Amino acid sequence: MRPFNLSVKNFSPVFWHTVLTSTDERRNELEQLSAELAQLESLRAGADYNTGSITLAAAWTLYATTRYFGFQRALEVGTFIGKSTWSMARAMDREGANGEIATCDASNDIQLPWNGRTRLTQYKRKTSTQMLASLNGLFDFCFLDGRVTDEDLLLLDKVIDQNTVIALDDFEGMEKGVANLFKLRTMPKLGNHFLIYPASVEQLGKLGFSSDSTVAFLLPANRIALSNQ
Repeated sequence: MRPFNLSVKNFSPVFWHTVLTSTDERRNELEQLSAELAQLESLRAGADYNTGSITLAAAWTLYATTRYFGFQRALEVGTFIGKSTWSMARAMDREGANGEIATCDASNDIQLPWNGRTRLTQYKRKTSTQMLASLNGLFDFCFLDGRVTDEDLLLLDKVIDQNTVIALDDFEGMEKGVANLFKLRTMPKLGNHFLIYPASVEQLGKLGFSSDSTVAFLLPANRIALSNQ
């Protein structure tokens, strides 16, 4: 008997339909997040290395995913002006979790004006390798917005397990998100992780977003369950 095969291409829209389905119900939360992220733009003036930041649509996918899975401990590579950090932290606050986020920026020392319950530990002017070397315990979520090195993989292996969800920014073409995927696929702990493509422009457009998202996810197979309803 042949098994039922569900491809990444077909599963990804189902994943996003489920995770983003309550966007209309959370319209007030989206409006608040949008306003807060817009205010973070002023932090660019203090950046030594001024680069791009995630779109509102990408920020919302991080927010919605954090709320859906109830992440409590996250690490992030690539803080910059903090839009992704803020989105995850605000979602943790909404869930009422005693959240914690460790985030690094190799090029800048921008202090994020965060005053929520979730605890932020910023590693300013620290590389991903330097941050990872100083972390202890396991993280249930990891957002990578920077290139992962071979040394990073060895350190990352100590702070994640087979249940950790991974997010990859710039997952398109030959950008760093795709390069990071190939490196991460060499880690035995991620051998049963299922790739989720970024939410499509069509799906995001139906929810009222004019921007796109390039954030992909690696989801542990044991976090996928079939339901009769």
